[in-house]
Amino acid sequence: MKCNWTVIPDINDIDKFISLCNEYDAAFEYNDFFDPQVYEDEKETERRIDFYMNLDRDRSKDTLHGVFYDIAALSNDSKIRAYSRDLMDKSMKTAERLGCKGVVFHTSLIAGLNSDSYVNGWISGMSAYIVELADKYPGLDIYMENTFERYPELFLRFMEKIGGRKNIKLCLDYSHATLIDNRPDEWFKAFLPYLGHMHLNDNDLKADLHLAAGDGKMDFLLFKELMEKNHVDVRVLLEVNGIDKAKRSLEYMASL
Repeated sequence: MKCNWTVIPDINDIDKFISLCNEYDAAFEYNDFFDPQVYEDEKETERRIDFYMNLDRDRSKDTLHGVFYDIAALSNDSKIRAYSRDLMDKSMKTAERLGCKGVVFHTSLIAGLNSDSYVNGWISGMSAYIVELADKYPGLDIYMENTFERYPELFLRFMEKIGGRKNIKLCLDYSHATLIDNRPDEWFKAFLPYLGHMHLNDNDLKADLHLAAGDGKMDFLLFKELMEKNHVDVRVLLEVNGIDKAKRSLEYMASL
């Protein structure tokens, strides 16, 4: 299977990741900068930014996973809300400095809390904030990722609310979708008009295990069929850690 692949680089094994990316024409998605142990340490943050910027490679197709641990950009607590937004802004600023294409953010919705007032409040509040962020960084795409939300419709309502902003798109985590009653095709079709990025790894159809492709129970032939039938050419992150899992995942997907 041919695809526009992306992998998660390990700064301590960077030469092997660069070689792998050259072999498969893959890009990077930086996972360093959502880790509090990194972003709370300014020296470490700057060290990593400098390190990546000094590599002899094209970064224009790279993406960055934005902060998500404990992030609550719509919190009723003004201090939590302000700090969450400061961290999301920092993710955007880091991606801009690295010359990335875009940033992935989670919804931060509480899974299973589906009351109309809660969902409507998120759609209204988050759409306004993400538009504000997108306007501040017009050179970056923002990708909103599904995690464990029950239905894709809330993402469609969110996209309708943001009013056709070209640098706000959806990131389909196909593997998360398999865990919602194993109906990834439904999520795929719903996200397709707004699709800008994807995440993919294997699991046992029960838990989000981030296994190498082929090590679990996911139907990757269905994924291939959906991609090819719909002529999807967005970048797909093989969201696994370490050079071994990244290499095996790329080899497995290439064999399909």
